[in-house]
Amino acid sequence: MFGYVKPQPPELLVKEYELYKATYCGICRAMKKHCGAMSPLTLNYDSVLLALVRMLYMGDEPIEAAPGRCIAHPLKKRPMLKENSALIYTARAFSLLAYHKLDDDAYDERLVRRLAASVAKCAVRRAAKGEDTRSLSEIATEKLSEIRRLEAERCDSPDVPASLFGDLLGAIFSYGFDGNDALVTRTLGFHLGRFIFCADAAEDFPRDVKSGAYNPYVLSYGKELTKDDRATIKRALLVECTLLSQAVELLPFEKSKTIENIIKNIIYKGLVNRISFLDEVSKGETK
Repeated sequence: MFGYVKPQPPELLVKEYELYKATYCGICRAMKKHCGAMSPLTLNYDSVLLALVRMLYMGDEPIEAAPGRCIAHPLKKRPMLKENSALIYTARAFSLLAYHKLDDDAYDERLVRRLAASVAKCAVRRAAKGEDTRSLSEIATEKLSEIRRLEAERCDSPDVPASLFGDLLGAIFSYGFDGNDALVTRTLGFHLGRFIFCADAAEDFPRDVKSGAYNPYVLSYGKELTKDDRATIKRALLVECTLLSQAVELLPFEKSKTIENIIKNIIYKGLVNRISFLDEVSKGETK
C-alpha cells in the first residue's frame, strides 16, 4: 500500500490510539518472526487496517498487549500486541504484497530504483514462497502482471488497472473466509484498492509529467489538471470511499467497539483527509 490508509489521531480516544500503535508493533514483531529478520523494513502503518479487520473474525482468540522494547525504541517499553492469528496473517500478507511491489519496481526504468528493489526483495522473499500464502502470491503475480501490461500499452483510463489492484486487495482481505464474511471483506478490499491506485496516480501526477512515467491521468488530461479535472478525480475517489463505507458497516464490530472506532476513523476521516492534495495539484507541480 502507499501511505493512504491512516487514521486522524486527534479524533481517536487515547486507548484507541494506543491499540492502533500496539497493533503496528505486533505486526512488526510477527513479520520479523515469520517472514525474516529484515522484513519489517518494508512495513508501514497501512498494514494496521488489515490486521484490525482480521481481528474482528478471530472468534474467542484474545486480543492482548504487553509492554516491550524493540530496536527502533530501545530505551522505553511500548505496548505491543501479543501474537495472534490476525497479526501472523497480516505479517505474511503484507510482506507478500511488499515483495510483489518490489518485484514490480524492478521493472522501473530508473537504475537506482531497480537496484534498490532487487536488494529489498530479499528481505521479504520468504513470505512470497510460503505454502500458506502460495495462492495469494499467484493472485498478486497475475494482477500486477496485468497492470504492467496496461502500463506498457499506455492505457489512458485508471478504471481497469484500479480494478485489478482492487481485486488483489480484495483477495488479501478475504483470504480464508467464505460466505458473507468473504463477500464483505472482499468488497472492502476491492474499493480500498481502487481508491489507493487512483489516489496514488493523482498524487504522482506532477512527478510523472516531468519524468514521463506511466500515469493514466497524464494520458487522459495532458500535462495540466484544471480545477474541473481535479474535482472530477476527487469525486471519483469519494465515491470509492462511499462504497467502501458500505462494506465497513457490515463488519462484525460486536467483538470490539475500540476496533470499530479505529476502522471508521481510518475510512471516514483518514482517507478523505488524505486526498486534500487534489486541491493543490496543477500544471505538473504542487503549489
